[in-house]
Amino acid sequence: MVAGGVFMRLLTVLLVSAVCVAPVPALACSTCKCADQTITLFGTEKPFSGRFRIALDYYVRSETTGSGVSEQTIDEERSTFGVAYSLSPDITLALLIPFVRKELETVTLARQEASGLGDIDFIARWVMRRSGGISGRHLAGLHGGVRLPTAEEVEDNGMRLDIDVQPDAGATAPNIGAWYSYFRFPWFVNLSATYFTFSEGNQDFQAGDAFLASALAQYGINEKVALQFGLDVRHSERNDFSGVTDPNSGGVLAMGFTGLALRVGEELLVSLGYQSPLIENLHGDQEEGDTFRIGLTYDL
Repeated sequence: MVAGGVFMRLLTVLLVSAVCVAPVPALACSTCKCADQTITLFGTEKPFSGRFRIALDYYVRSETTGSGVSEQTIDEERSTFGVAYSLSPDITLALLIPFVRKELETVTLARQEASGLGDIDFIARWVMRRSGGISGRHLAGLHGGVRLPTAEEVEDNGMRLDIDVQPDAGATAPNIGAWYSYFRFPWFVNLSATYFTFSEGNQDFQAGDAFLASALAQYGINEKVALQFGLDVRHSERNDFSGVTDPNSGGVLAMGFTGLALRVGEELLVSLGYQSPLIENLHGDQEEGDTFRIGLTYDL
């Protein structure tokens, strides 16, 4: 009973933070994306023992940093292959493997381009509370994992490309968080909050610790088609590069999400979504672009 009370207080703090996060210094780079990447993989339905799921998530985005001669724009395409297996109705393990393509362009029209394997995420999710047993409408629990420094460091003519155009930071990033889901057709609601801390990555790049909060609501028009609406908030510290703080990093970014989910047959789920910045309280000169996402999920 005491452990349950402590968990519920922790969950309440995290979820309130997700809604009431204040505009204080944070991160505005692609090290920690402004969205919960596990929603597609873990699904918008209750887990059951032995469920094996694969997913492919693709998105495109852009960001601009700096001003004057230091201004640069980064265009990114990221394809993430995921697998998830439920050991029981309460424990699910997942692996997210990203492949990334980036292009960096400066105001002088100089360009760099890189593509390759990104940093792989290993995630575990634990259902700690459910109302009404297995068929309950309310589920809540913890999730956590680690991002592994698997990113390829791309070179051109023997020279390493800029860290901003590399597929990922090449850093270890343990993370922990809490989540809550509500199920009552036609509605599904998911709230999650996750804290990331980063080791030093490639080229002496040190990403600031980050807090990510996501809220997603899904309304089922029927059993095959559903509308999705969401809010994603990212809050983290400034980045350091070779011991020097990047003035054009850090701040609060909040993005609104609208999407559509389509079930094809019994096992395939197709999702389309669009993210657009709602709040950009960012340090220095930074501008986040819109994001387009498409996902495929299949249960084996």
